[in-house]
Amino acid sequence: MTRNDSTDDGTDRDRLTRRRLLYSGAVSSLVFTAGCGGGSDSGTDDGSDGGGDGDGGSDGDGGSDGDGSSDGDGGSDGDGGMGTDTDGGMDGDATTLSVASWGGETEQEIVTGILDEYDSSNDSVRIEYQNTPFGEYSQTLQTQFAGDEEPDVFYLIADDAPTFMRNGALLALDDYVRGDDAFNLDDILDNLLEPFTYEGTIYGIPKDFTPVGLMYDTAHLDQAGAPDPETWSDMRTALEMVKSETDVEYPMAVGSQPRNTLMQLVWQNGGDVLNEDGTEAVIGSQEAIEALEFLNGLVEDDLAGIYEQDIEATWAAPALGEGTTTMAMTGAWVISTLEGDYSEVYDALEVGMPVPEGGEEATVVFTTSWSASANTDAPDAAAGLVKALTNEEGMWDWASTGTALPSRQSLLERDFYDDRPLLDGLGDLGSVGRPLVFGPKTPTILDSIMTEAEAVLTGDKDPATALEDAQRQINQEL
Repeated sequence: MTRNDSTDDGTDRDRLTRRRLLYSGAVSSLVFTAGCGGGSDSGTDDGSDGGGDGDGGSDGDGGSDGDGSSDGDGGSDGDGGMGTDTDGGMDGDATTLSVASWGGETEQEIVTGILDEYDSSNDSVRIEYQNTPFGEYSQTLQTQFAGDEEPDVFYLIADDAPTFMRNGALLALDDYVRGDDAFNLDDILDNLLEPFTYEGTIYGIPKDFTPVGLMYDTAHLDQAGAPDPETWSDMRTALEMVKSETDVEYPMAVGSQPRNTLMQLVWQNGGDVLNEDGTEAVIGSQEAIEALEFLNGLVEDDLAGIYEQDIEATWAAPALGEGTTTMAMTGAWVISTLEGDYSEVYDALEVGMPVPEGGEEATVVFTTSWSASANTDAPDAAAGLVKALTNEEGMWDWASTGTALPSRQSLLERDFYDDRPLLDGLGDLGSVGRPLVFGPKTPTILDSIMTEAEAVLTGDKDPATALEDAQRQINQEL
């Protein structure tokens, strides 16, 4: 799920130019009419957003995998029902809607199934679907916009949303979703809708999400007589006891670029990346430095090991599942692998999020929206399809696979989660989740912070110098 690869290739993402179209690489994708079939798993480990732990391994970094749908409205009448015909603003002939996403076989089957149903239920709409491997998706979408060849409806990663919204590239959805009782916009978690809202206007509906939680092996803790990690102090004590009393060499796993691990520590300790109005970096604050010092202390004392360096595993599922480590910051994308391949360990895992004494509850959350192009020839049909994919029934088609969590509160409260404690625990963190979104410069900002954090964790810099350097770099960009 490394949406957090951030698609930053050193170019200026604020300018979606034709030059980027001319110089971009070839795109490997599949275009077909909805319902004609799925494709291969796009190289992901468990059907997640592209693999990658975001912590520098390949544990995925959260986010979302597709939704299904079965009900949306095809027009703007607000009934949220799939059976309503729509002409999408066109006269006579059927409207063709192009739809783009990424995803493995399961996700493609769900998405194409709902697209096929929408297509069949609306005589005036024909759907064409394109699946692009996650690692190529963000660049491909930018290239398509640069060449005026973008899809009508598509996945939009939260990281990328600020640039598209600021540039006027997205269809405003307010007239379609606000005041529609059947769609029930109020059911969407506010902190997930926020990344797709610009100057009070909604440009995307979050299809699903996953927070990052601290997954930990209770069998290891019991063996060591260690406490549950409810605070930073508890967590360090538990790691020390596991290291001392068991054969686990590195009781916690992190990535060399700790995208899944660092930012929540900063927020919990009262720090942030930017000031309140987003005009100045504050990542060099004492609160942020203390957070990185805490994490680095775990690495320096061999309480935490780095994926692919200290720990052979490249992501959290095998690291936890094989008993190599006791704790890892990770998300819902690991659950299917843990349950399927490491069932005994899976049963012993719990999830939470420790905070410092007197600190603030916070964690990283990853989300992706269904959005539509502002240049679509069929805005009513495009908006209707977005609604069909994100209304209660459509969203549940995907969320019920258990790979990600629904962005609707009513769905999070279903009995489905009662016997799925890891998903349930992650769902409890949803309300304190914060997207890694810091305006149009998000990829550059995250790259600066993660590069400097890596220098600390590998012993090349001290935390204060690293974050002060990151702050200076970010302010130069701003």
